[in-house]
Amino acid sequence: MPTTDVLQEKGRELHDRLAPELESARRELDSLNDQVVGFIKRRPVTSLVIALTAGFVIGRIASR
Repeated sequence: MPTTDVLQEKGRELHDRLAPELESARRELDSLNDQVVGFIKRRPVTSLVIALTAGFVIGRIASR
């Protein structure tokens, strides 16, 4: 099955090329999550106001 071998090789190449970028993106998202959680813990009332405002705006846009 030469076609299967070619597809497996292409899949490995794609994985090898994308794996480092995906790992980097995961680390950046983890860092962003830590920052957001820290902000919420430091300023819970502000976070609640932001969430309520965002919900209101999104609800107004969605109801059109």
